[in-house]
Amino acid sequence: MTTKDTLQDNESLIQEQLRDAKLVELPSELKESPVIHRGDGELDAPMTVKELSSAGYVYVWDSRTYERAPVLYYMLPSILRRRRDDGSFVWTTNDPKKLHERGTFKCLLHKDDPNRKEYNKMGLRVCKKSNIINEFEVKQHMSKKHSKEWQAIEDMKKERERQEDRADQKLLRDTLIGKTGEPPKAPLYVSNKDKNKK
Repeated sequence: MTTKDTLQDNESLIQEQLRDAKLVELPSELKESPVIHRGDGELDAPMTVKELSSAGYVYVWDSRTYERAPVLYYMLPSILRRRRDDGSFVWTTNDPKKLHERGTFKCLLHKDDPNRKEYNKMGLRVCKKSNIINEFEVKQHMSKKHSKEWQAIEDMKKERERQEDRADQKLLRDTLIGKTGEPPKAPLYVSNKDKNKK
């Protein structure tokens, strides 16, 4: 298959989507309340909207996130030609009937994170991401988007754990040694066997 064939196939896909696109009417305050001006001492006559017209809107959906967006109909061909870095189309006029899954987990660098004061002292930036699906995705987000900050946070956690382990070992040692300052002596084992028997 040549490049020309691929381009023709892509154009035929776009033309098909243009054919299938359905014009929609976006909600407007002017339809609900067509009065612009009621009339007063400065301008006697009231002003109202008699008719509304537009170029027409079409809904398009992001092919990965499934988020819906209104687009002017005359802009639709150029919108449908947009591609991602991997070559896939960004928008489609086909409703995927799948809602975008939105999470409630926040980035560790979010302003509402419980450790934010400590991160501010470390000079770590703030991230607005607050719709991450699960904890695994939080870690993925941190490692991909904030790799240096993620490394600093991980180093801080390891150092904190090391200090806690040392404190626990010290407490255990102090408990075993007791107040005398000397380690306890092991009990002497005395056998009940007769030493003269062979």
